[in-house]
Formats: sequence, structure tokens, C-alpha cells
Amino acid sequence: MSWRIVSIAEKSYLSLNLENLVIKQDSGEFKVPLEDISVIVLENRTITTSVALLDACIQHKIAVLICDEKHTPSGTLLGYQQHSRQSKVIKEQLLWTEPLKKRVWQSIIKQKLENQYAVLTEISKREFPNFINYTASVNSGDTLNREASAARLYFGELLPKGCVRNSDHVINSSLNYGYAILRGAMARSIVTYGFLSSIGIQHKNELNNYSLADDLMEVYRPYVDYLVFTKISVNAELLNKEMRNELVGILTHRVIINESKQTILRAMEITAQSLVTVTTEKDPSRLLLPILKYGK
Repeated sequence: MSWRIVSIAEKSYLSLNLENLVIKQDSGEFKVPLEDISVIVLENRTITTSVALLDACIQHKIAVLICDEKHTPSGTLLGYQQHSRQSKVIKEQLLWTEPLKKRVWQSIIKQKLENQYAVLTEISKREFPNFINYTASVNSGDTLNREASAARLYFGELLPKGCVRNSDHVINSSLNYGYAILRGAMARSIVTYGFLSSIGIQHKNELNNYSLADDLMEVYRPYVDYLVFTKISVNAELLNKEMRNELVGILTHRVIINESKQTILRAMEITAQSLVTVTTEKDPSRLLLPILKYGK
């Protein structure tokens, strides 16, 4: 099982040699077996690579994340036909009923809020009865929009004074970077298990090729939140290389899923695999999601 996340921030030439990723830089040459890699993050716009390497990454089911000039992941290279029963899975995916999707979304949002509450209480060392009420009252499809109500309280408590979500602040840059890493990794998992990433459960924008990844990653966002609000300095001016490496490393953090501890990367695979069961058995309760706990 692949486990390495390779982040490349320096000017490099990447090539393939005997199923190894070869990285040539001014400081030297490095080799990493492709079978060990799950995600590659290309941060420097001067990086050059070979088509042979990119094709090998696809064959090894490696997600290659490409970053923009601000070092934020802007796209992911994923392969076609990565699952032996892809056509069957896609046919079943296209038959998702509205009641099934609403029940799945209810499970996702309820667990997301429970994970957010764990972050909120761990950082603030306080209880929030209103947040508990939001979590308890998430209904099918979250038509009451408890997710948005909880988000206002959540980020209102955690963001630095004078900072609002999506403003030009290093905390927001850090959150967005971490979420982009999650998105790429989740897209890798759902494609691996035969789903069309453009067909979502709740996200339905026709211009979004990652709708399903955006749906399933919601419950993983609080793990990035905790890392950012406890590790990233609010006084930093820029999201530097050290901070970005910390955020890329989020995929190796351990979480609880299906009563066992797994890395986030592996947990995402378990979530995607369980969605296959949900799809074939028409049973929303079979979806497996990570549980965030502290002090236990």
C-alpha cells in the first residue's frame, strides 16, 4: 500500500527510471519507488517532467497535484479506468435516488459537525450548547442548513480577531491550502474505486469536476482546521515552505474510522470503498466516516 507524500518545491527535472521517480536538482539526484507514493505535490512552476513519468504515476494510481504561482494546488492529474468494475459502479452511481443522497449528506454533515465540535472544545476549552443543538438537529439533506449555522459559530470563535473567512490572511491561505490537499487525495480515492468525480451527492455545479470529492472531504476538513489553528502563527506574513510541508503532512495524521486508527489517506480510501457498498446495497448507513476525538 502506497504511503509517501512527495512535495517538490525546488526547481527540478523529474523523470522515470525502473519504476522510480527520479528527482534531479542542483543539490543532487534522488530516487523514490513509485509503488511507495500516493501523492506528489508539484509546487515550483519551473519543474519539468516527462510524459513517461506522468503515465507511470497514473498506472500506479498516484495523484499529482499541480500548484499555481501562490503554491496553492490548482489541479490534480488522475487516470481513467482505475477500477476493474468501473462501468458497473458508474451505472449504479447514476441511479442514486434523491432520498439516498439526502441520507448520505445528512451523515456527512452530522459527522462533520461532531468533528468540528471536537476541534472547537479542544482549542477553546469551553462547551458550546448551541453547537450541540445544531449537530443534533441535522435532518435528511440538511435542509435546515445546520452546516452554515454551525460554521458561523465555529469560525467566529476560532479565527483571529478582525479576520473573517476567505479574507486575505495567512490563516485563510493555510486553510485553503490544506483543503486543496484533502481534495486531491479524496479525488484519487473515489476514482480508484470507480466513481465519476464530477457526479456529486450535494455539490452539483456543472463546471466542477470534483463534486463528489468535495462532498466526501467535508468530514475531513476539521483535521486541517485543528492543524492550522494550533500550528500556524497568526503573525506570519506568508504561507512559507515549512508551513506548506506541515499541511501536506496532514495526510499521514491518524484518525479513527471503522473502529481502527488509520492515516487520513487510508481513511479516505475506506470512505470511498464504503460508498461503493452504499451504492450497490442502497443503504446510507454503510458509509464509513472518520471520528475526531481528543483526550481519549
